[in-house]
Amino acid sequence: MSSNERPESSSGIIILKFFATIVFIVQAIASGVLFFKAFSLGIIPDKYLYALGIGLWLMLMLSCLLLFVGMKRAFTVQGIAKRIISVMLAAFICFVSIVTYKGMDSVKKTLNEVALTEQTDSAEVTLAMMNLYVTYSDPAQTSSDCRNYLVGIAKGTNGGYSAAALKKMSSETGVAVKSQEFDSEAELIEALYDGDIDAVIISSSQVEILAETEDFGDIADRLRLIRGYEINNADMEMIPTEPVFTSGTTKAPAEDEKSSANSITNTPFIVYLSGSDTRNKKFKTSRSDVNILMAVNPKSKQILLINTPRDYYIPNPKSSEGEKDKLTHLGLYGVECSMKGLADLYSIKVDYSAQINFTGLETLVDQLGGITIDNPQKFTTVGYTFNKGTITLNGKEALVYARERHAFATGDNMRGQNQMRIITAMINKLTSSKSKLLKNYSGIMNAISGMFRTSMPSSDIEKLVKMQLNDMAQWKISTYAVTGKNGSETTYSSPKVKAYVMLPDDKSVNTAKTRLRRLMAGETL
Repeated sequence: MSSNERPESSSGIIILKFFATIVFIVQAIASGVLFFKAFSLGIIPDKYLYALGIGLWLMLMLSCLLLFVGMKRAFTVQGIAKRIISVMLAAFICFVSIVTYKGMDSVKKTLNEVALTEQTDSAEVTLAMMNLYVTYSDPAQTSSDCRNYLVGIAKGTNGGYSAAALKKMSSETGVAVKSQEFDSEAELIEALYDGDIDAVIISSSQVEILAETEDFGDIADRLRLIRGYEINNADMEMIPTEPVFTSGTTKAPAEDEKSSANSITNTPFIVYLSGSDTRNKKFKTSRSDVNILMAVNPKSKQILLINTPRDYYIPNPKSSEGEKDKLTHLGLYGVECSMKGLADLYSIKVDYSAQINFTGLETLVDQLGGITIDNPQKFTTVGYTFNKGTITLNGKEALVYARERHAFATGDNMRGQNQMRIITAMINKLTSSKSKLLKNYSGIMNAISGMFRTSMPSSDIEKLVKMQLNDMAQWKISTYAVTGKNGSETTYSSPKVKAYVMLPDDKSVNTAKTRLRRLMAGETL
């Protein structure tokens, strides 16, 4: 027996066995945690989970052989080398387990953030931005300068928000600010112009609505903003007011409204896609300038995108008498109102909503490595030129492309179609056979955290991602845009003055209804 092969003492063997057992247990626990987290994430296809499980088991068996076989020669050069390798292997598994655990926890957290079921009742959801305005010539510069002013507020839908803002103003100025109510925002602004009141509290969205009318087109030049008051659920708790849509969120359907627990992967559904005109990470109830319905049939692998122009003149579900409004104004009463208005227009059920803001769109496109679209018309805007034909866009370019409407004779109609081209390109990139969705999933989710939200439960999002990763199917995407003719009408949101509207073309609406019905029935479009 050579000097490097001598058997060791029994006490040394006992200590070594104890050490080997600890290393083996640590690796087994780390392997179990890694597999459990991968399994609980819910998006990894079964074939990958099986491969991961088998790989972890084989590495555990390898460690077992390295640690326990040849224990009597453990202190030889060969024995020491084997155990060093086993410790390194266990350390590697622990490291991967810790990194994966943190990464998957981050993905789960983001999923819960974008799924509105997790935040619907949060006091942090911004319900409205109520602004304090004076006339442009007024000397006031701060809210304190207005503490002795007579402040006008409007009744109706925003009455509760106005009262909450008035309460905030009184609190910060230290006096009970005097106020006067008016029946409408139009009468409120007229009273300010006439000098009957000294200041007004009105939502920024209502100012934008009035600016679209014939009578108040110069409102932006005649009012000066003193400050804004952000109103959330907590601000509304002590304000007595008639029930209003108190959030821009939509709750996910209850379980008893679903046909089965797994219906999302085998039953057609419709998502209302909306855009938020903001670059911060806090969504607010606002006008809906993007109004696209995405009908999805997961069995036939078809998607139909229907664009409805922002100025479409349709009944506002908020009105008990069916008064009509611009589609874009429905967003002021919450995303549920927009969904209901479109559902009534097309005689369908809209199952979910999804909203992304400016920064979210830029980030998502960049995370996808850019998108490629077929641009039907060359145009130039804000320093960007988009040539006709196949073009590739990064995040900033995609946002500019999606927002432009003044460069086109058909204005908002073309903008809606371009937005559908952007959505189509993103879906194609995500579902391509060359897609790196699984590899980039964590990065994509983390990147859009706070900039994207949906009423679809996180569990359903996971099922859809897992379904796509399992079959990597190519989806057939069709688009359609309804049309109309120009008109000038009063609206539910601004009943005293007329504004530009688009009167729906019944033929195009019926065509959209037929295409939606066919897709939901599984027919090939």
